[in-house]
Amino acid sequence: MSKRKKIWIGCGAAVALGLSIFIGIRVTRKEEVPVQTAKVERKEVLKAKVSASGEIRAKEFVDLQSEIAGLITELPVHEGDKVQKGDVLLRIDPIQTEAETQSSRAQHEGAVADARGQEFQIMNAEADLAKQEASLRSARAELDQAENNYSRMQSSFKRKQQLHEEGLLSREDYEMAQNDVKSAKAQLEVARAKVAQMETQIQVSKNNIQQMKSSYAAAASRVRSMAANLTRASDQLKKTTLYSPLTGVITQLLVEKGERAVPGIMSNPQATLMTIADLSVIQAELKVDETDVVNLALGNKAQIKVDALPDMVFEGEVTEIGNSPIKTAATGQQQQEAKDFKVIVTLTSPSRKLRPGMSCTGDMITETKQNVLVVPIQALTIREVPVDKDGRYHEPDLKKNDKSGSVARADSSPKEKKAAKKELQGVFVINKERLARFRTVKTGITGDSEIEVLENLAEGEEVVSGSFQTLRTIKDGALVKIDNSGKNQADKKK
Repeated sequence: MSKRKKIWIGCGAAVALGLSIFIGIRVTRKEEVPVQTAKVERKEVLKAKVSASGEIRAKEFVDLQSEIAGLITELPVHEGDKVQKGDVLLRIDPIQTEAETQSSRAQHEGAVADARGQEFQIMNAEADLAKQEASLRSARAELDQAENNYSRMQSSFKRKQQLHEEGLLSREDYEMAQNDVKSAKAQLEVARAKVAQMETQIQVSKNNIQQMKSSYAAAASRVRSMAANLTRASDQLKKTTLYSPLTGVITQLLVEKGERAVPGIMSNPQATLMTIADLSVIQAELKVDETDVVNLALGNKAQIKVDALPDMVFEGEVTEIGNSPIKTAATGQQQQEAKDFKVIVTLTSPSRKLRPGMSCTGDMITETKQNVLVVPIQALTIREVPVDKDGRYHEPDLKKNDKSGSVARADSSPKEKKAAKKELQGVFVINKERLARFRTVKTGITGDSEIEVLENLAEGEEVVSGSFQTLRTIKDGALVKIDNSGKNQADKKK
């Protein structure tokens, strides 16, 4: 073989080798998946928070309403005034209520007098009854005496009758004894009639007394009814003057002197006359989603930011958690929407600039941990992976399959393809060969942008954190190309 031919053969081999290397690099680059990554780091303090929006309110406040209708004749207060409990806030024209009170008082006094008169009648009737009962006892004594006298006369007559029959007693004495028996019998009948008459009179008196007592009971009922009417009228008269139910500030005044007060009912928006609030204790009333409220507990620390005071952060703690969802106008309709629960945060050091009704947002700390391993929240993903009979996932062995460089399982037999699958949470860890390997992890509390990792990850390991589309489509064992330039620019902007 000539030297020239050898040179041509060497050049051709070099070109072929270079071409094959170039093609291999191009093929490899085509398979690389561009990703953003983050390190598994140890964080000194991780706080789990629940965020919600709401508004500022006073702990104690009253929407003052009138219970009677009338013209407002006095209004000695103004909006923003400080008032003490018991101070006069408003007076309503009392002429009609005073007249009704006087009428009720007169009717009550008349009913009391009527009942008192009937009470005296009952007392007199009971005295007469006692007198009649005494007369009855006397009449019964006379009846006993008449019965004894009649019995004695009968015995005497029988003896004299026997003597008369024996001829030892004259006719005249016999007739006298006979007349004495008749006279004693007549006296007995009179005594019996008198007792019966007295008993009848006593029964009539008792019936009259019972009737009087029934009338007196009705009169006493009328007295109580009149007393209730008088109490109601007096109460209405007292309510012509409205007093402050608490010490605080008049945060809203909706009426003026000369206007007409309307009795307070829910359907009438004009019923509220003014609002008084105790601004010594300020709270934030937040609407917390049902998925977050279960993580809250009384005493959780919170930070409140008010839209009107963007440079100030107020510390507080959760003092009330609602047990029922907040009702809205559409609550009665069957809607498949998330429900909110009321959560009250009491501020520890409120500012005087705060006003009830200001919009605010709150971050409530549900749990705090120190010295924990964390990864970015966006690094977590869900994958449906094969599991063993105990439901555990084992990281498969991988090999390069064909010329295209695609990655497949080394033991992907038809039997294993039918293995049970389960959706598990995990991350894609970058190994030394720049392959993204899916690894299940157990997580703990969630912070603002990081989440605690409890097991299966070590500090310093690198995990895929983006992009979102990449995390959705990346395969286990994919060759990756790390590009954190976009992430670094985003971090600088933050």
